[in-house]
Amino acid sequence: MIGARKVLAGVAGLCLLASTAAAQTASLASVSLGADTTQTGETRLVLGAVRLAPGQRPDIDGRLDEAVWDAAPVATDFVQLEPEVGEPASERTEVRVLYDDAALYVGFLNFVRDPSTMIARLGRRDQSIVSDRALVSIDSYDDERTAFEFAVTAAGVKQDILVYNDTFDDWNWDAVWEAETHRSGEGWTAEFRIPLSQLRFRTVEGAQAWGIQFQRSIPSNGEEAFWAPIRPDEDRYVSRFGRLVGLEGLRAPNGLEIQPYVATRLTREPGDGADPFYSENAVIGSAGADVKYGITSNLTLTATINPDFGQVESDPAEVNLTAFETFFEERRPFFLEGTDIFGFGRTRTYRTRHTPTFFYSRRIGRQPTAFGAVYRDLEVEFSDTPDQTTIASAVKLSGKVGDWSIGLLDAVTTEEFGEYLGPDGTRERLAVEPWANYAAGRLKRDFRDGQTVVGALVTGVNRDGSNEAFDPLLNRSAYVGGLDFEHAWADRRWTVSGVGSLSRVTGEPGRILRLQRTSARYYQRPDADYLDLDAEATSLDGYFAEVSLARTSGANWTGSVTGSLISPGFEVNDLGFLTRADARTLTTQLNYRETQPAPDWLRFYQIYGFTIQSWNHGGQLFDSFFALHLQPQFSNLWGFNLRGFLQPETFDDRLTRGGPVARTPTTYNVVFQPFSDRRQPVFGDATFLGRWDESGRIERTLEVGLTGRLSPSVEVRLAPSFSYEFRTGQYAGAFDDEAAAATFGRRYVFSDLDLTVLALETRLNWTFTPDLTFQFYARPFIAAGAYENFKTLRAAGTFAFDPVPEGEEVYVPENFDFNEFAVQGNAVLRWEYRPGSALFFVWQQERYGFTFDGDFDLGRGIDGIIDGDVYNVFLVKASFWLGL
Repeated sequence: MIGARKVLAGVAGLCLLASTAAAQTASLASVSLGADTTQTGETRLVLGAVRLAPGQRPDIDGRLDEAVWDAAPVATDFVQLEPEVGEPASERTEVRVLYDDAALYVGFLNFVRDPSTMIARLGRRDQSIVSDRALVSIDSYDDERTAFEFAVTAAGVKQDILVYNDTFDDWNWDAVWEAETHRSGEGWTAEFRIPLSQLRFRTVEGAQAWGIQFQRSIPSNGEEAFWAPIRPDEDRYVSRFGRLVGLEGLRAPNGLEIQPYVATRLTREPGDGADPFYSENAVIGSAGADVKYGITSNLTLTATINPDFGQVESDPAEVNLTAFETFFEERRPFFLEGTDIFGFGRTRTYRTRHTPTFFYSRRIGRQPTAFGAVYRDLEVEFSDTPDQTTIASAVKLSGKVGDWSIGLLDAVTTEEFGEYLGPDGTRERLAVEPWANYAAGRLKRDFRDGQTVVGALVTGVNRDGSNEAFDPLLNRSAYVGGLDFEHAWADRRWTVSGVGSLSRVTGEPGRILRLQRTSARYYQRPDADYLDLDAEATSLDGYFAEVSLARTSGANWTGSVTGSLISPGFEVNDLGFLTRADARTLTTQLNYRETQPAPDWLRFYQIYGFTIQSWNHGGQLFDSFFALHLQPQFSNLWGFNLRGFLQPETFDDRLTRGGPVARTPTTYNVVFQPFSDRRQPVFGDATFLGRWDESGRIERTLEVGLTGRLSPSVEVRLAPSFSYEFRTGQYAGAFDDEAAAATFGRRYVFSDLDLTVLALETRLNWTFTPDLTFQFYARPFIAAGAYENFKTLRAAGTFAFDPVPEGEEVYVPENFDFNEFAVQGNAVLRWEYRPGSALFFVWQQERYGFTFDGDFDLGRGIDGIIDGDVYNVFLVKASFWLGL
C-alpha cells in the first residue's frame, strides 16, 4: 500500500495557493491557481497547465532555464505529512506544468538553504533509496482511484509507480519517459517529459481536468511534503489530489509500442560424456517481442511473443518439510506489470490467512507437470526434459471505459516433450506437458466518485486431453468465477467489502480422486464424517465467501472484523494459489496509532492486536491465534517492531497427512525486529524469533542485515541468517496395522527433528550512471536435518505418542537424515542506452550438493558448496523500444 512510500493517507487542512504567471506571451495561455469544490463538497487545490506553442518544447536537461517555464503558474506552499503533520514544508518548492500535443512537462525548483544537507545517492531504476526526491502523481483517468506516478531523485534515478484502489501501489509498472536533474548552490531542479502515450485518459471536446499531486522527500530531516495535503488519519491518497486544469485539445494517442529482443544463452553444467543429450557448452539463441497498442484512449493491448526471462533472479533455496506448497513471488516483467487489476477481493481490511489468491501468474510457464514422473516406469539411463513450459504467446487488455475498468489476459503454453535413451539404445520422445490455455477476465464499476466499487472475475484453464498419460496428473479444465464489492461512507472512514466465488474443475476420476486426497482437503480422513471421498467423480465443485467491516480512517483508532467460508471442494490452484480449503474463519483487528506523540524523542508509534479463529466444516477448531504488536519509531529514525503471539491448543486435521485429527499443543511466539536510520552510510536491521510449545518444541531464528554505502554509487548488503528448530512431532509416514484401533487401523509414525539452516544473502548494487547499473546477488545456503526417536501416534485427537518397542518392525524409511548445500548467484549488467531500450549481460550460477549425514557441520557445508555440482548460464540480451 501507499504506506511503503510513507503516504499513510492525508493531513488535515487545505492551503489556497495564489500565484499567476509573471509574463504572458502570444503563444502561452496561463490559468491561475485557486480552489475547486467537488461534488461531495470537498475543497481541492487547482493548478493551471500552460499549452506550448509549436517549437517551444523545453530541452530536458534539468535546468528550467527556458522562458516558457517562467510564464507558468506555480504550485508552492507544500505541507508536511511527516514529521510535523500539517505544518508548512521546511524548504520552499515550486512546481510548474506545461503541455503540448505529445507530452506533459513538469518542472520542480527544490530550494535547499544548506546544500550540504542534500542526499543524492545513485541506485538502479525503481530502487527505493534514501535520497532527495521529487514526485508527480497524475490521475488522468480522473476517477479518484488510479494514478500514474513519476519520480526522480537528486542524483537522477527514475522511479515510476502505478497507484490503484486509491491507496495500493505497484512498483512493477514501467513507462517510457524522460527526467533530468541539476544541482546548484540554491538546491536542485528536476525536469520531466511524460509522453501522453504513457498515460490513459479520455478524449473530450474542449478542456478537461485531471487529478494532480506533487511530493517532495527531504531525508535530511525525514520530511515528506505534499502540495495537496494528505491526512494521516484517513486511508486516502488519490482521492485527496488537487486539480490540474487548462488541458485543452488533448487527443489520446492510440500509440503502438514494439519492443523486440534477441538473446543468446550459453549453459555449462555437469554431465556424463556417454549421455547423448549432454553438451558441455549448450548454446541457444532466441528472439521475441513485447507489443503495446492503444486500442482506444483508455484501453491498452499488451502482448508478448516467446518471452525471455533470463535476467530474472532465481527463487531462494529453502527446506520445506510441510504438506503445503511454497508461495514464490512473481519476478517476470510481463506478468508483473499491469496485473493489479486482477487483484480480486483485495480490500483495506486485514485478510484471513486462509484467503486464496485467485490469480497466481507463476502457474503459467511452470515446470512441466510430468517432469521426472514420466520416466518412473521406464528403464531409462539418460534423459532430457525441459525445466519450464514454453509460453508461446500471452496478451493483456487493460484500461477503463467510462466508469468501467476492464482486464483480460490470455496465455498459451505449448506441448512439451522429453527425450530418453531406450533399452535398445534408440532415442525415444515422450510428452511431459500438454498444450494449455490460461485466461483471466476482470470487470469493475466505480460509483460515487470511487467510493463504491463492484466487480467480477472469471478465470479458466483448458488443457489438451488427447494424451491419456496426463489424466491422473492434470485437470482437463478449471474455472473460477466470482463477484466482489467495496462500499465506503462517512468521508471514506468506514468500509464494508465482500467476495463470493465458485470453482469447478473437471478431469478423469483418477485425477479428481487425487485432488480430494491432497493436503488442501484430505477427504480420506477416517474421522471426517462430513466428507465423502468419491472415486468415480469427474468434477469437483466448491465456493468461497468473505465479508469485512472496517474502520479504515480515524484520528487514532482503526480496526476490522472479517469472516470467511471456504468449502472443502473449493479449488483454484490451476491459476491461483490455495493451501487449504475446508475452513470457516473469523478475524478481528484493532489498531491504535499516534502520529504526533507528546515526547520529542518519539516520532510515531502504533499498537495493534488481532485474533484468528478457524473451524473446519466438521466444527473442529484448528486455528486459534492471538497477537499483540508494538511499532514505535524515534526522532532519530531508529525503531523496532515487537510482536507476541499465543496459539492455544487446537485440533490439527493436517498433522497425519490424511489420517485422523490430532492436536496442536499451546504455542508461544515472540518476534523482535530493530532497525536503524537508513539515512546513514551504514544502517542495519535484524529479526529475533523465538517459538516454543508445551510439547518441548523450540525454534530460534536470528537474521541480521547490514547495508553499507561505500560511495554515493555503490551499495553492499550482507544479511546472514541462522535458525535452529527442534520438533517433537515431525510426520514420517504411515502403514496399515489392524491392531491400531485408536488410530483407525493405521499407525502414524512421527519423530523428533533437529533442523539447522544457515544462509548468507549478499547483494551489491553499483550504479555507474542512472542508466548503467550492475547488480550482484548470491545466497549460500546450508541445511541439516536429523531424525531420531521414532514413535507412533497413540490415539486420534491427541498429541501423545508411544515409543517404538525395541525389535519391533515399524515402517520407517532407511534414512530420513539430510544435508543440503546450495548457492544461487545472479549478476546483471544493465544499460538503458535509450529510453525503453536496454542491453543485458547476465551470469547465473547454481551449486548444489546433498548428503545423508544429518548433523550440522559448517566446514562440511562449505566444502559441500565448493564441491557441489555447478550450473552456469551466460546470457546476452538486447531489446529495442519503438514508439510508432
